[in-house]
Amino acid sequence: MKTKALAKQYCHDFIPYIWYGIIVSVVYILFGLLSVDGQPPIEYQFKENFFVSPYIITIVTMIGISFNYRRFKLAMQSGVSRKTFWKAKMFFIVKATLIVNVVNVIISFINMKLGPSETYLYYQAYGKAFSNVFVQSISMFITDYVVLLFIFVAMNTFGTMTSLMNKIGKSIFYSIGVVCYMFVTNLLTQYSSQRLISRFYAHINGDAIFNFIFSIDAKVPRPYALIGFMIILTIIAALFNLLFTKLEQVKR
Repeated sequence: MKTKALAKQYCHDFIPYIWYGIIVSVVYILFGLLSVDGQPPIEYQFKENFFVSPYIITIVTMIGISFNYRRFKLAMQSGVSRKTFWKAKMFFIVKATLIVNVVNVIISFINMKLGPSETYLYYQAYGKAFSNVFVQSISMFITDYVVLLFIFVAMNTFGTMTSLMNKIGKSIFYSIGVVCYMFVTNLLTQYSSQRLISRFYAHINGDAIFNFIFSIDAKVPRPYALIGFMIILTIIAALFNLLFTKLEQVKR
């Protein structure tokens, strides 16, 4: 099986997750409407729930992207090299990201028709980036795509890493993750920890870093730096993905 054939098969297997995301979004909207008792108005509640739809679809499809072992096993049984399999994965993720991004952007445009465009995250940060509507739409699509691509590559890398472990190893790994999350969450509520983080943030000049990446203080904020930063992170995640793919084994 060649790279494109593998990627096409993976993409075909992935499509149902987009439908699952849409179904979950519809169920979320319906439950939100059913819970309305007159305050706030049902139209307002619908807009609020509809706004969350792209994020729900993204979360559900992230789960589909992270399932990696079945794809790996199929490739190895078909005599595909690990490097070819990795290339197929990356090609598949690029296509899957494009499909999900198109769905999310369409829903977001509908959402902006229902309410103010400022409810959309891109417009909150870069609503005045371009005066031309067409150029602004293209910029929004590219920015969303690059950010989503990094998230999908990172999630697949995480799935590849966890597939290196057996059931006991995964249980220990996830348990450590939960403990670390609880520890960090508790740490952030303590005043001494907050002061330490603030000092570290000031020491590394965090404001300047965030201003550069997100163009916060720019007269006309544009997403060029954010797009470049996301591309660099995506390349780093893809290289880690290749490393874990070389270490992955078919379980007997």
